[in-house]
Amino acid sequence: MVSFDLALRFDPMAILLLVLVVGIALAVLPFAHRSLRGDRHGTGVTLAIAGMLAATALLIVAGELWMLAIAWSLATVATLIALGLGGGRLAVRRAGPWLVASDAALWIAVVLAATGTAGQAPAVLLVVAAALRCALPPAHPWLIDSLYAPTPVSAALHGGIVNGGGILVITQFALIAASPIAITLLAAVGSLAIVAGVLAALVRTDIKGRLVASTIAQMGFMLLVASLGLLAAAALHLVAHGFYKSALFLASSDGVDRRAAERRAPRPLTVSPFESRARAAAGGLVPLGVFVVAVLALYPGGRGLAELVVLIVMAAAFAVAGARAAVVAPSRARASALVALLAACSGAFAVGTSALTAALALVRPTDLAAQPVALGLAVAALVALAGLAAIRRWAPASAVALVLIALGHRLGAATVRMQTSGTARAAMQPARVDSARPASARTISTPMGATA
Repeated sequence: MVSFDLALRFDPMAILLLVLVVGIALAVLPFAHRSLRGDRHGTGVTLAIAGMLAATALLIVAGELWMLAIAWSLATVATLIALGLGGGRLAVRRAGPWLVASDAALWIAVVLAATGTAGQAPAVLLVVAAALRCALPPAHPWLIDSLYAPTPVSAALHGGIVNGGGILVITQFALIAASPIAITLLAAVGSLAIVAGVLAALVRTDIKGRLVASTIAQMGFMLLVASLGLLAAAALHLVAHGFYKSALFLASSDGVDRRAAERRAPRPLTVSPFESRARAAAGGLVPLGVFVVAVLALYPGGRGLAELVVLIVMAAAFAVAGARAAVVAPSRARASALVALLAACSGAFAVGTSALTAALALVRPTDLAAQPVALGLAVAALVALAGLAAIRRWAPASAVALVLIALGHRLGAATVRMQTSGTARAAMQPARVDSARPASARTISTPMGATA
């Protein structure tokens, strides 16, 4: 029988996710009101954004699956309205079918779960709904085409609506974890999205396009972590990514002005090769050391292989970020401040994951029947990323690199086009190599950082 209890949930996980939605609303709604002032659809777009975020908040606190499905559909309606008012038919043409398909998958799961005789089908459909909402391949074109919408809509999409897929997986993980097929599918689509998102981000030259590709990869990573049973790490990643990506979208319109200011600014002091290496070493080792100490001291439970893989990835991320920040900082004082900030963030991540795991009765990775398969897919994704980095570093003009570049363009290209003049269309065509010229005179620019 279907339960129609209207009780809401306000456990620590729900409160954490509500902090994300409320924080994004406080940042995006005032920005939308200011930036869309004078636009004939400005008020409508702002109200639609408010509806998107309100529906996402209801999605978080829904105590029953049917309540969650209602909130999910309300978020879909508000999203399509915002895309239609802000970007017109071009912005909504691709998003509509995928978002409606995610609604259909969720509602079918609700009906099947109510019967109690559908086996693993409801859990699989929940994963499908989450993957479509998170714009994981092959559904990623709908998020890429949403770039036609105004910046506040993009910020709300990437900070709230796209995160809805992760919220669905986290809040309904008990049902998903009972299905080995669903867990395996979750790990597979997450691993694929990581590689596809990174590859698309390498070839996009526009700021918002790179941010969209990054979101696809980050959502894939979050769902992959969840498939390993590490819900606390997945939830913290979801919240951090939502705030970070929304802020980047809101600041993307100032990119031209920032680049102009950087060109007018005095050139930074020249750093010797020795100091550059010393900065990179210190910047990488300090956050890494803090992270390792915090994990060893505070992370609860045993050291399973799934936890170890995710911890290694997070440690490497903090170390790389610290090394890069220290190298590009304009002064030693700024480099020291950035490294200290990253060290504090690495420690805060370890402490936050520990505290959230201890506060919730979470499914342990050892309880998942399909965990070895999910772990194998996670390792395969890491190997693929390592191979991509190696090709970019040592063979950026090889035949394999060119094939990957072409694939990245296919993954990162928008599927709808605005009307352009003949001259503009010609300018948008990819450059062709003149076969009549000698091989030594041919030049092919590659986005992977080399010229062949």
